[in-house]
Amino acid sequence: IECRYSAMPSTNTSPRSKSGSSPEKEKDGASQSMSPAMACLAILIAFTMGRSLQTGFNMGNEASHVEKTLESMLKSNFRSSPSSKERHFENLERIQRILTSNQTWAPYARVEHVNGTTMQNIPGSELIDVTRNHPNIEDYGKQHRSHAKATESSRNLKDDQDQKEEESKSDKNEKPLNIMFFYADDWTMNVLGALNKDVMTPNIDAMAERGMLFTRNCVTTSVCWISRSTMVTSTYAAVHKHLTVAGEQLFNKTTPWLETLYPLLKSNGYYTGLIGKWHAPSPKEFTANAFDYKKGYFGKHWFPRENGKVRHVTDLNGEHALDFLKRRPKDKLFALTVAFYATHALDNDFPPFQPMNESMGLYQNMTIQPPKTATEDHWKRMPWFFTERNVARGRRRRRFDPENFQDQIKNLYRMATEVDAVIGAVIEELKAQRVYNNTMLIFTTDNGVFRGEHGLAEKWYPFEESVRVPLVIEDPRMPKSFVGTRNDEFTLSVDLAPTILAAAGIPAPKRMQGRDIAQLYLDHKKAMSTWRQDFFYEWVQGNPYNADGHGPYFQIPAVFALIRKDYKYFYWPQVKYEQLFHIEKDPYEEYDIWNSTAQTTKQALDLMKARYNFMKSWAQSGNPV
Repeated sequence: IECRYSAMPSTNTSPRSKSGSSPEKEKDGASQSMSPAMACLAILIAFTMGRSLQTGFNMGNEASHVEKTLESMLKSNFRSSPSSKERHFENLERIQRILTSNQTWAPYARVEHVNGTTMQNIPGSELIDVTRNHPNIEDYGKQHRSHAKATESSRNLKDDQDQKEEESKSDKNEKPLNIMFFYADDWTMNVLGALNKDVMTPNIDAMAERGMLFTRNCVTTSVCWISRSTMVTSTYAAVHKHLTVAGEQLFNKTTPWLETLYPLLKSNGYYTGLIGKWHAPSPKEFTANAFDYKKGYFGKHWFPRENGKVRHVTDLNGEHALDFLKRRPKDKLFALTVAFYATHALDNDFPPFQPMNESMGLYQNMTIQPPKTATEDHWKRMPWFFTERNVARGRRRRRFDPENFQDQIKNLYRMATEVDAVIGAVIEELKAQRVYNNTMLIFTTDNGVFRGEHGLAEKWYPFEESVRVPLVIEDPRMPKSFVGTRNDEFTLSVDLAPTILAAAGIPAPKRMQGRDIAQLYLDHKKAMSTWRQDFFYEWVQGNPYNADGHGPYFQIPAVFALIRKDYKYFYWPQVKYEQLFHIEKDPYEEYDIWNSTAQTTKQALDLMKARYNFMKSWAQSGNPV
């Protein structure tokens, strides 16, 4: 079934508060009516989107009475008749009342039609199919009431599920590989020698020359613990719900722990190891199911040791990685994750980046050019609710303000070079043990980070510097024609677990939302016919669907986004504020075209909102992306 969504106006029908008014002064739009037939279709969509929406409706303590009522009805009272050819539903009037009375929450209230969506704010009320994935946003507006034929470059989300099942079947015929996963912290695309001549990372660069560099790799949430849980579970934050550091959602009914990456590897005969940053609770009864070897530590750049001396965190990472490789059983396949703490800053210390003493001579005589958007003018272009109270703004002051930029960016680069040196030592050990040619090597990071861009430090927000991160894969299965090349497709943090499991010959559980990245070089033509053209992004710590309960908007505001190669749409739910960037023409995201130009961009915004509404619902409900 093809579900199509309408671009109904949000509660603030104006594109922004042009006067800069606060959110308290915004007024909700008028209520939209919904016929019983439409409500019936909305529920039918909910039960046929390929995955139970109970995950998506699990609101928790922050849920309103209306949301809890709908959740209860979906889980218990609301049933379709299994015997009738024409389905009939109970409690239709109650469902209709709930859907029509709560505009601010349910994206499913926007479902108007099956096999056709009316865009109310496009001239002529053209029908568009937002389930299909087009390379250009304008392509959506070219569809008409008749069922539009998919173009060669578009695809239906149902195809993703078929593709995933095909990949799972083909994986069984592959010889399992060892897994060497280098997982860095707060690392941007520019902190890589292959992309920035100022940075010295010769070993990672060599991995790219022997493998593939993915230049449009992104995270679905740009903050450490959420992104790491997304990596382990291959699910969005709204699904795994590990939204606070101390939360134990990975180990309860929200997430079947034994169906996540590390328990699957261990239960299938791999000798597994984790070194460094975990950033989640570690109940022994659960971690015992995941790791044979675990050395967990992070949060400092220097650690005191038993002999009274201190050791650098990256030095310890290297020591423990080599220890794992030397101690591992030689008759078993292994999977080792080295989760570096570098290049993460010390949040409440100065200097924020503290490399090893031996590295201080590096970069000494260089002058590093500040980022293009690291200016006061670009800071002033940020939305009105970004003030000096914003945490990312505050943390910039002693890191990347003009007085400290040169010293701190050099220290950051030094720490990156130290990580690269450890990677080089590990690769040499793999070669010495003669397992290098049977090992998949992956280098990536949990999220990006601002280094002064837009007047900010840290991450959280869906600008390029925060969400776009390096990914290098060196794979002995890679055809020679792909070795040393770069790939510009959207690969995501949810893809890491399925990719590793496929290399291990282990089928990915159906609840995993990502896909096997290796298909981009193992079966390129087929993969490209169904590969994603955009993705949904989320940063929220309260209610994952509407951000209720998130912290103050003036500190670290919640944000959702639809990210494409041509446009990016941001929605800041706490202040009901929208932004639109024509990323194809504005790669540095300098110009919010919705809030700075005439209405010539209205059609692009409407189309982006329609696609965003669908992708948000689809991803947060646990469907394959």
